[in-house]
Amino acid sequence: MRSFPVARRSTSVAVAVVAAGVAAVVAVGGELSAAALVAVGTAGAVVAGLGLVRRSGEAAPPVGRRGLPWLGWLTAAGSWELVTLADDDVPTVSDLADPLLAHPVLRGAATVCWLAAGAWLLARPRRRARAR
Repeated sequence: MRSFPVARRSTSVAVAVVAAGVAAVVAVGGELSAAALVAVGTAGAVVAGLGLVRRSGEAAPPVGRRGLPWLGWLTAAGSWELVTLADDDVPTVSDLADPLLAHPVLRGAATVCWLAAGAWLLARPRRRARAR
């Protein structure tokens, strides 16, 4: 499949603008409205859909040992959430983040950073296959 870097960048910019707008609405209003939630969800679905379409038909490259740290982090996060389900006295990650994200401006900035990281993951250049 051909790569369209201009389309990828344009999509990333559009999603960032939507996210910044939603973050501004949340910062001013202080509450996440249903419209803001739909806007962020739609923008995320568009980015995820475009990422899936762009890579459709490709085989997943082997991960090898470089995936072990990520596997460790995912296992730790999943285990933490399972422990919080079993024991009500253990706080979830959301409970721990609530005091940090209580201020609307910080919450908006965190939202924009989260979406920017996702856009970067989708738009980053892929490695070229080596000629054998």
